[in-house]
Amino acid sequence: MRRRRLLWALGGLAVAGLWTGAAALLLSRAAADVRAGTAAISRARAGTELTDLTTGEPIADVRQARASFERAHRRVTSPALLPIRLVPVIDRQLESVAALSGAATDVSDAVLDAMVEGQRLLNPAPASHPARVQLVRALGALAGDTDRRLDKVDLGPDKGLFGKLARSRQKLVTELSELQDQLGRGSAGAAAAAEMLTGPKRYLVFAANNAEMRAGSGMFLSVGELEVDGNGLRLGEMRSVVDVAVPKGAVPIDGDLAGRWGWLAPNVEWRNLMTSPRFDEAAPLAARMWVAAGNRPVDGVLALDPVALQGLLEATGSVAVDGRTISAGNVVDELLHGQYLRFSGKERADRREQLGRIARAAFEALDGGRWTVEGLAKGLAAAVNGRHLMVWSASPVQQAGWHALEVDGALEPGSLLVSVVNRGGNKLDQFLDVGADLSFAPSGPDTEVTVRLTLHNGTPAGEPPYVAGDDPASGVPPGAYLGIVTVNVPGHAGSPRIDGVDRLAVAGPDGPTRVVGVQVRVDRGQTSTVTVRFTLPGDRGTIRVEPSARVPGIAWTGPGGSWTDGSAHEVAFLAG
Repeated sequence: MRRRRLLWALGGLAVAGLWTGAAALLLSRAAADVRAGTAAISRARAGTELTDLTTGEPIADVRQARASFERAHRRVTSPALLPIRLVPVIDRQLESVAALSGAATDVSDAVLDAMVEGQRLLNPAPASHPARVQLVRALGALAGDTDRRLDKVDLGPDKGLFGKLARSRQKLVTELSELQDQLGRGSAGAAAAAEMLTGPKRYLVFAANNAEMRAGSGMFLSVGELEVDGNGLRLGEMRSVVDVAVPKGAVPIDGDLAGRWGWLAPNVEWRNLMTSPRFDEAAPLAARMWVAAGNRPVDGVLALDPVALQGLLEATGSVAVDGRTISAGNVVDELLHGQYLRFSGKERADRREQLGRIARAAFEALDGGRWTVEGLAKGLAAAVNGRHLMVWSASPVQQAGWHALEVDGALEPGSLLVSVVNRGGNKLDQFLDVGADLSFAPSGPDTEVTVRLTLHNGTPAGEPPYVAGDDPASGVPPGAYLGIVTVNVPGHAGSPRIDGVDRLAVAGPDGPTRVVGVQVRVDRGQTSTVTVRFTLPGDRGTIRVEPSARVPGIAWTGPGGSWTDGSAHEVAFLAG
């Protein structure tokens, strides 16, 4: 009898062991399925560009994610795990996996439905301007509906979870939050674009040139009016800004712009509008200056440079200007350098007229319908990311959308932006290579941030005077670069300073940031360095390195590797 009881006990233990092992295996596989599904959602979120939707490429990832989540849900709700639901602590793990897998299935369904509907809307591409406006509205509504649908998803308990499960849940929370943020931005941006394209509206358009830089933008050299209504858009004659006189005293300025840059009269001299990188501050000032110069009021302001024109031409195809074919492949070199070589012996007005004709031809191709919404979005992505295209609107709805799309040229409280403002009256920025090294070190309870800048003047011999410099008033010989290095640092930064410099060219608040700057001269073939330091509270955090709009861009190094500032870059730091 005793032997039989022992055998039954051993058998029970063996069965319990097998059941426990099977239960653990099911839980492990369910957790792995949740992680696999989350990774697939991450891939799909990264591939939700309009161009991807037309081909349907991300849809396969979402379907894979849905299958993984469904499989996890089946495993964790299996009858084999019923007894374990009575075990304290373990029951919470089961509840969490069941909730996560079910919620993630709902997320996958919502994203899949949105992608399928987006693909339907984009194929075939609408042929008329009114149809494109309707498409933009429909895509915005789809993004908003999907965002609201995701708001209802319940991810289950977040307390008392085991390590791997807690991390899996947090990863899904992060992915869902970023997806909803992306949808919200898309919805607001679509609303702004639809309102703009519907019209009737009038916009001031500046053509900027990165061969002569200002802060976070090329210098504004040409200006014209863009008319938009329900039938299309028409860019009028582009004039040189020097031909649009603003009476002194007609447009007052105050605040940080006056305090930091009033000595360069940005309210009179169009070419000094972007001495501060805050386009959201410069654009409304430009609108007032335009009216003071005797022109009609405008509803908004656009600034675009050769990189933005390159994006337009990627969408529309090449255009013919003065018997030359201007395409996405040659427009940047043409406007930064080629035109100066061909017009070196002619009046500068001829060159300015050609610059305006190229911009106007690109807009005419855009109005002519030689593009699709997804093609235009792809072509302008680099321009938007790198501050090569900036938009401001007097309409609150539009401005909210431009801010959501980060095309408003605004700085954030945590922004770090390096600029080199050309003061030599030349076109040498294309030959000025700028490198930046970002480092962090403890400073008591806080963090000292160091930005080491290296500027090398690689101007080749033989450049025409208009490129190399021919202005005796600049005080520097041809080929020498004269400028002001400015660094906008986070608004909560303490003690911004430049090593070895007692008298700064500019210093103080600049909107949500603070700015310091020093004048530099870099002769042909020479290299100069500028080191900026400031402190941030605490021993850890993030800083947002903003793009400079330089061509070529600034080459950065810092924690995590190196990058070229073609877009904003978040840097996490831990001093020590």
